[in-house]
Amino acid sequence: MLWRHLPLAGILSVIVIAGVLRPLWQFVRHGTFGVFLFRRGGAGQKLRDALLFVLVTAYAAHALTGARQPHWVRLLVAENGPAYEALQVIGAGLIIGGVILFAVAQLNLGGSWRIGIDEGSKPGMVSGGLYSISRHPIYLGFLTVFTGYAAMLPTPLSLGLLLGAYVGFRTQASAEEAYMLRTYGAPYREYARRVGRFLPGVGRL
Repeated sequence: MLWRHLPLAGILSVIVIAGVLRPLWQFVRHGTFGVFLFRRGGAGQKLRDALLFVLVTAYAAHALTGARQPHWVRLLVAENGPAYEALQVIGAGLIIGGVILFAVAQLNLGGSWRIGIDEGSKPGMVSGGLYSISRHPIYLGFLTVFTGYAAMLPTPLSLGLLLGAYVGFRTQASAEEAYMLRTYGAPYREYARRVGRFLPGVGRL
């Protein structure tokens, strides 16, 4: 029963951390909630912001169904087999590790933390902590949680959501990097040449 609820707990954890705790911490420390979804950028950015809400909502609904109505979920792996049991252990580790990575990456940004692109602002370029080995450790944390989710709840929808999440975060990361290059120029370009996009050494400019 505990295993069945872990995917839902993982999704709710990232929602609470990013949507409640971190904005409140930002407000207490810096006087702003740091949330700029639907407030900046053109139609493309607003579409990406909307897709983020759709993605998180779909994950939460799917996880809730898997926890409360498991007979409604069509698994791709036999539930009583060794492969399923191995996926549960691997997935649990990925979810727990991903939530920790996600939370630490949120804190590493300090006063520069934002949700969305705040075009025209210059809060400071962060290259220490987790950002010394990944340009987007928050997205890496998200994807780690979602990978663990797909392992623990292996369904066609969870695999489709994982693929959609990767494409979405990759597209948003590119938009953020373009903003960083416009804002910080050569220092960010040099940083991006040294540090991988998500994984260390992979996706350097």
